[in-house]
Amino acid sequence: MIQRRTFLKLTAGAAAASAVPISALTALPASAATTLTAWGVCGHPPSIDDTSYPAAGVWDQLALAASLGVGYYRVDFMIPTQDEASTDWSWYDAVVSAARANGIALMAILTVPDAIADADNGWIQSQVSMLVTRYAGQIPLYQLQNEMDGVCINGPGVDGSSINDYNPAVYGPVRDRMRAIGAGVRASDSQAGRVVNITWKHTGFLQLLNNDGLAYEINGLDWYWGMDDLIAVLEVINRFQQREILLTELNLADGTQSASEAEQADYIANAVQTLRASAPDKVHGVYVYELLDQPAWDDSQAHYGLVNVNPDGSWGDQKQAFGTFRQLIAG
Repeated sequence: MIQRRTFLKLTAGAAAASAVPISALTALPASAATTLTAWGVCGHPPSIDDTSYPAAGVWDQLALAASLGVGYYRVDFMIPTQDEASTDWSWYDAVVSAARANGIALMAILTVPDAIADADNGWIQSQVSMLVTRYAGQIPLYQLQNEMDGVCINGPGVDGSSINDYNPAVYGPVRDRMRAIGAGVRASDSQAGRVVNITWKHTGFLQLLNNDGLAYEINGLDWYWGMDDLIAVLEVINRFQQREILLTELNLADGTQSASEAEQADYIANAVQTLRASAPDKVHGVYVYELLDQPAWDDSQAHYGLVNVNPDGSWGDQKQAFGTFRQLIAG
């Protein structure tokens, strides 16, 4: 099973011992009052959580997302480990069909399963190409794995804003795998956008990728922290050559694990209002993490959802943040 949101556990030390102060991230003022046009919510496939996101519930999950008013659903797409004839495409086909039926576009996070973690990059590229060929023209956005900055960073003692904050021995293979995945996307869909996401202040990772000529179109930022730092980081990202910036994950740290529903809702509202007032011009969208709580997990992952979920996977009440986010989307 693939763990999510692990980086949040590392940031306390980094905040206290940052190698580069946040002031060093501040760029020249960018154009403000951005127009947010892409609204999304995150989910998971059953291979990550079959309690909250069972395969049989795909149509209900996408209908719920549609009732929120979002136009995008961001979800992991496991890179197949077998050839096309031997791959079980049932969940992939269902989520693509359900999204289309509900007027929602997908951001597919191309995820490497543990079973092929050590596979040759050429083979990975061909497997990605096989998947993308199947859905060419139906999925507009593919993310090249998830938060790979956290894999490469030199521990919690740095803030990730410098290229020197990453381990070259780890970064090189990560970059090469991302390049193979991106090439697989482009070989099979000339129009799909390729997304690279980072978390917190890890702009040094994007700088490394840009220095090395990684081909992609969209920068994503996963954010669970304060608004002043958010704008400073976005101003740095705005200088990169990519055409667009999306908040690919946004929520209060730990969700409602120790905070109230009102505090979670207020955090999301404050973030969106801050972005509308002050974000640089390339920022076009916000994806909230995530649609459903995950009670099968025994940590904060169980509390990020916009909807409460019972231990048996049945849905409880919508949290306050569900209605708040819906109102923000409506304008």
